[in-house]
Amino acid sequence: MHHGAVPKGVYKAMRRILCEMCPARSNGAICDLPLDALGEFQGAGAITLYRPRQVVFSEGNAATGLYLVCHGSVKLYHSDRSGREHILEVAGPGAVLGELPMNGEQALSVSAESVSESQLCFLSRERLAWFLKRHPDTGVRLIGALSNELAAARIKVRDLALKGAESRLAGLLLQFAETSGVVTPGQPLHLRYTRRELADMIGVTTETAIRLLAKLKQKHIVRVDRRDLVIADVERLTRVANPDAYA
Repeated sequence: MHHGAVPKGVYKAMRRILCEMCPARSNGAICDLPLDALGEFQGAGAITLYRPRQVVFSEGNAATGLYLVCHGSVKLYHSDRSGREHILEVAGPGAVLGELPMNGEQALSVSAESVSESQLCFLSRERLAWFLKRHPDTGVRLIGALSNELAAARIKVRDLALKGAESRLAGLLLQFAETSGVVTPGQPLHLRYTRRELADMIGVTTETAIRLLAKLKQKHIVRVDRRDLVIADVERLTRVANPDAYA
């Protein structure tokens, strides 16, 4: 990853995280490379820092490379004809974003926007090909990471078809907790999403999302502490998210 001067107009409030010190090194397909290979990888990629709500790439633009999430979170979404966003995924550290079509002419099928202060590394098709020729084992890792992304997308489609809305919301909250490192009951979960965004993620209306959150609060599974959502009972939330497993 290149650690030169920050490009003009890029958010500077967040401090750039060096690859060697990155807490996500154990999570990513490429992040945990040996130090000698990591040094070459640093030279192949370009680091950019993003402020919350800053667009990373836009649907319809040319797909020219892949992005690795080093820090923060990024939402992938599709905009319909009326301009409404439909959130498909929220990616965290270690995730691989973007598309790399075989013919090099395909446009991006989704848009990406940072949810929080985020650091991403972009690898163009050419630089990625150069690096993979020198380190072919990394190609296997990259295929694994992209396969995991595909599996996650299929699981979401399955859940939309088979799970109830309350179970989908519970699963989403558990996913956010895991991504944010919230593992202790009562530990605040900082949600940076509106009720409408939560509704989009589970395929319901905003009114339904509000009602489902109220239902979880009435059951004392979650509670609201100012702007934070607190998961009070992780075990019960897990049961709601996976009702068939506890039937």
